[in-house]
Formats: sequence, structure tokens, C-alpha cells
Amino acid sequence: MALRWGYLGAGGIADIIATDFGHAGLKIQAVATRDMARTNAFADKFNIPNRHPDYAALVTDPEVDVIYISTVQTLHRDHALLAIEAGKHVLLEKPFTMNAADAHEIYAAAKRKNVFVMEAMWTRFLPTMTAVFAAINAGEIGTPHFVYADHSQYLPIEKAPRLWNREQGGGAHYDLGIYPMHMAIRTLGFPDSVSGKSIMTDTGVDSATAAVLQYNNGSLALINSCMTMAGTLTAAIHGDKGRIEIDGWFFEQTTFSIYDNNHKLVRTYEEKISGRGMQYQAVHVEECIAKGLTESPILSLADTVKIMEVMEQVHVF
Repeated sequence: MALRWGYLGAGGIADIIATDFGHAGLKIQAVATRDMARTNAFADKFNIPNRHPDYAALVTDPEVDVIYISTVQTLHRDHALLAIEAGKHVLLEKPFTMNAADAHEIYAAAKRKNVFVMEAMWTRFLPTMTAVFAAINAGEIGTPHFVYADHSQYLPIEKAPRLWNREQGGGAHYDLGIYPMHMAIRTLGFPDSVSGKSIMTDTGVDSATAAVLQYNNGSLALINSCMTMAGTLTAAIHGDKGRIEIDGWFFEQTTFSIYDNNHKLVRTYEEKISGRGMQYQAVHVEECIAKGLTESPILSLADTVKIMEVMEQVHVF
């Protein structure tokens, strides 16, 4: 039986993911926002039957199985706990929280209530990323030892005011840097030491953050995020037998290339997807819940908590 989703929040990212839900035939049963007019407009657009006046009504709706939370990240803890305490499964937008303590609290609540909770790091579930790590696991580049990933965009305050607002969880590191952080840790594992530097703005958020993740086996990851300058948005994974290069907008790319140590192109991978590809994570959530799992085998809740700890070591929000 298909699960019934409830949307807690209906901002821009919720609109995109709701569209992608349609590509996979997923069922959005209910929605709630802070404003009933917005709730109705979103429900009308996506043919959602249950329209709630507040979040408490949404999470107690008996016709809802799993809650997708897309509110600003400074509210993620409160809204996740609200849904978990109501006994609902949760898909929580990235970044999961703005600090490790909140992530630990959500983890503890999820275990106590025995519900499935996962961070909505949708890029982990794209077919292209699945193929990247299949190539690594098959030894096509040997053992990976170095990762470089950049997520830098020109996002001035007039274009992206939320990113410049501390109360709304703004800043480059948590909003943009979460993508390269996931790439590095998925490839090399959790680092043995972490260092980072940030450029701060007058509004109290970081406009750019660079981080170095070091490993006792000699591996290294360099990741950076910026919202005042446009970067390459590329990623590269280097192994002792070759490398994988992922072009601009690496986290949502549909292609990548593999080179040997003589810089010779070995092969290129290309994939076609429907929409932005955000439906794959939701399909995975449904599969996990159907199996009775409370954590994803691809992105466990325990790993998400550890990632938030690393994020905090780089830059304290």
C-alpha cells in the first residue's frame, strides 16, 4: 500500500519536490503552512485533499503516514519533534539541523517512538550518484584518497534574502556546504580531524566557508561553499588508479567521466531523469518503511547526526 504524505511547509523547495512526487506517482494526502491561503493554493495546485490550519492538526491527521518538513532550518528541530511525537515517520529537509545537539535530540526521539527519520539529502539517491559510487566500489579508480567539491553561487541579498538572515538559518556553510560535505564523507568516511575558515557578513552569517577534512590514512577532502561569488560547482574524486570528475552543479548532475592516471578518458556515464530527481529519496523512504526500517541503509540517521557534528566543527552557526 502506498504511503500517504503530509507536507509541513509549502515553500519553493516543497513546490519542486511535490512536482517530482508526481513523476513517481507518490501520494500527497495533506498540507499545512502558517497561512491558510498559502495552504489552499498549494493544495489546489497539487490536488491535495486534506488542508490543515496548523502543523499540530497535520501531524495528528490519521490519514497521513509520513511527514515531509520543508520549513526554515532553524525550525527543523521543533517541527521534527512535533511529527515524531505524533508517531509519524519524517523526511526532514537539509540541512537536518543547525547544530549537533538538535540532531541528537531528534535521533533520541525517533528511537523512542520507533519511527523512520531521514535527512532529505536528495542527491544521494540520484541514479548518477548511485552510479558514481558503484564505480568506486567496483575499483574503477582504485582506492579513493582525495575529494574536492565546490558549491559556490552568486546569491546577493536581494536575490536570496533568507540566506543572509541568521534567524532563518542563512549562511553558505549550512545551506550550500552541506552538499560537498555529504559528498566528501560518503566517499572517504568520517574524518579524523577537521578545520575550517569562514568569511562573516554584517548580518551575522558566513558568506563563504572552506573546510579541510583529514584522515589518518593520508586521505584528504577540500570542500568550500560561497554565496557571494560564483564557483565551478564541480566535484572530483581521486583514487590511486584514476579519478572521477563531475561537472558543474555536481550534486544534481546526470553525467560524470572517469579518467586513468595518464589523464586518458576511460568512460563517460550519462543518465536521464524526470524533473529535478527529488522523487528518488521519497521512493527510498517508502521502501524503507515498507521493510519496517527506522533508518536508511544509504543515509542512516546515525550518520546524519555525525555529519552535523562535523559541520559544527567547521563552523558554529
